[in-house]
Amino acid sequence: MRIVLLGDSHLARVRRDRARLAPPGADVVNAAVGGAVASELVPQAVAAGVGPDDVLVVSIGSNDAAPWKQVHLDTMAACIDDFLARTPRRALVYVVPPGVDEAGLTGPGDRTDAVVTAYADAAAERFGAAGATLVHARDLLAPLGAAAFADDAVHLTGAGYDLLLPAIREAVAQTAGRPAT
Repeated sequence: MRIVLLGDSHLARVRRDRARLAPPGADVVNAAVGGAVASELVPQAVAAGVGPDDVLVVSIGSNDAAPWKQVHLDTMAACIDDFLARTPRRALVYVVPPGVDEAGLTGPGDRTDAVVTAYADAAAERFGAAGATLVHARDLLAPLGAAAFADDAVHLTGAGYDLLLPAIREAVAQTAGRPAT
């Protein structure tokens, strides 16, 4: 089995811990890129050589919600629909973004938790309708509060990943047994 990580920094930062996402013998390919938005999913999948036997794990939406990216919500949704229509896969897991720790944000005009949530919900609706297993990062990380987030209030800490990675692994195991899409 091959597990391919696509999307933004929430998965791009999973480097040394890739083995924690897969059963023994599975190959984990990390094609996610920090700062990625939904329009980059298809190019990432193509670059990774995604095929119909792959289990895809996707995290997208946090950067689409960033004011400096200026990705309209409808544009993000259309890019996700395009990705879902064009990308072959055996199974799909969507990691719903955890939001941000607003108390730790430093500048005016930064992302807000409400805006990130709106983008996360729109993406989760699209992925869920396509049969993806959803991993709700916000719910998983809630017990940690601000300790789930790094100093930039957006990225996750080691403690955050300690809760998130086992949930992704479980979702991959559940979806891997599903018929090919």
